[in-house]
Amino acid sequence: MHAHPVLKDWKVSALDENCIRIDIDPDLDLKGSSIKILGSERNLLTSIFPDSYEIQFCAYTGRPMFVELHTPSGISVKYVQGSGKDFYQNYN
Repeated sequence: MHAHPVLKDWKVSALDENCIRIDIDPDLDLKGSSIKILGSERNLLTSIFPDSYEIQFCAYTGRPMFVELHTPSGISVKYVQGSGKDFYQNYN
């Protein structure tokens, strides 16, 4: 068990245009942790306090999203793989 999050400890992906899934390695201690869901400009959409290692969150933004995993000993940030597909099509 460890408390400092690194990129390999978790993954996040878009399930569809409205929902994301966050999977966290059970070896990461989540006591005192929070998760911040961020919009395309890294603006805060919401904060949640994880009570499990598998989390689904639904909110349509249509834009790229990012997730920050905060633990008492560190922060890890990831792009939500597959989010913002419609947004990126406008830049092709």
